[in-house]
Amino acid sequence: MDLQDRVAVVTGGGGGIGEGVCLCLAREGAHVVVSDIKQDLAQNVSAKVIEAGRKSLAVKTDVSREDECEALIDTAIREMGRLDILVCSAGTAGVQFMASSENATDVENIPLEVWNMTMDVNLKGVFLTNRAAIPHFKQQKSGKIINISSDAGRKGGTTLPVYGASKAGVINLSQSIALQTAPFNINVNTICPGLIWTPLWAEGIKRLLEMRSEPVDVSPEEAWNLMVNTSTPLGRPQTPEDIGNLAVFLASDRAKEITGQAFNVDGGIQLN
Repeated sequence: MDLQDRVAVVTGGGGGIGEGVCLCLAREGAHVVVSDIKQDLAQNVSAKVIEAGRKSLAVKTDVSREDECEALIDTAIREMGRLDILVCSAGTAGVQFMASSENATDVENIPLEVWNMTMDVNLKGVFLTNRAAIPHFKQQKSGKIINISSDAGRKGGTTLPVYGASKAGVINLSQSIALQTAPFNINVNTICPGLIWTPLWAEGIKRLLEMRSEPVDVSPEEAWNLMVNTSTPLGRPQTPEDIGNLAVFLASDRAKEITGQAFNVDGGIQLN
């Protein structure tokens, strides 16, 4: 896709989907600033980008903090000399903070701290990071923003309603930003991943199994495989690289006429 020497910032880049995006961008020639709240994870992925022959640095960032999001963008421009691509992949499901109860995911039982923390990372984090990058993109009259949402943001569900609401907000916010920044030649799009075995999913399934009132004799991996087989028309999970491949396309000049769109990468779970 010819991203040679373009500079990308990827939040949540220390693992899972974010790592896949970082490595796919590097494969196509981009230099990558790997941002994550866990510095050691960011450094590990940054080292892989360097091994691929690209420039990289790791920046510890809590995307729920305004000052840290602004510092991330400033650091990227200062150290790398430019900024062309922003991918917001940092996220949380919040399930680890829920009570040990089968009804813990019912709205009336969800603690306010779970709502606040999930919204802070998944939605406010996208807002703050986008907001920090937009003035730079406007000034250079170009930029690619790719915000990671989820299939859960497409419709309400019973399991993780707060997570779904936060991801729906990402889609809506991205559409608004796309319209506002289009006159400045900035493309803003959203990717909605389906079922990807990431640390977030592994932790979430384990916790949801623990919250059942009656124990079940099934491992998180077995529960995962059952979910994939019963809900995915193509019958297989997606990978971080599947998301990274689409991010590469959306960051390239081949997608210059695409903005304000949300793309499902989910094996056919959502058909819209």
